[in-house]
Formats: sequence, C-alpha cells, structure tokens
Amino acid sequence: MRVWIFAWLMASFVTLVVLGAFLASMVSAAVQLGRSAQRFQRDVGEITADISRGAARAGDRAARDRERAQALGQG
Repeated sequence: MRVWIFAWLMASFVTLVVLGAFLASMVSAAVQLGRSAQRFQRDVGEITADISRGAARAGDRAARDRERAQALGQG
C-alpha cells in the first residue's frame, strides 16, 4: 500500500514539474512574441512615415508641375 502511495506522489510531482516547465516555456514564447510584435510595429511605423513623407513630396511636386504647365499654357 505504501509503495502505491509513494508511486502516486512521485507521479504527481513529475506531472507538476512537467506542467510547470510547459507553462514557463509558453510564458517565455508569449514574451518573445510580444517583443517581436513591438519591434515590427516600430520598424513598420518608421517605414510608413518615410513612405508618407515621400508621397507628400511627390504630391507637392506634381502640384507645382501642374501650376507651371498651366502658366506656360496660358502665357
């Protein structure tokens, strides 16, 4: 009878250790994923801002070119 109790306790302990290790690995993966998402968001935000500034400059150039073309056409 004592052997079964000891075996059950050992099996319970091993199960808890395995579940704890699994939980720790899941938490670690979640933290890494969160950091990667933040880094991605930061990098994409910088790229998006650059593209937006470039588009604004292109729009300004196009407006100036239209004005010049109209001025030359009317002059």
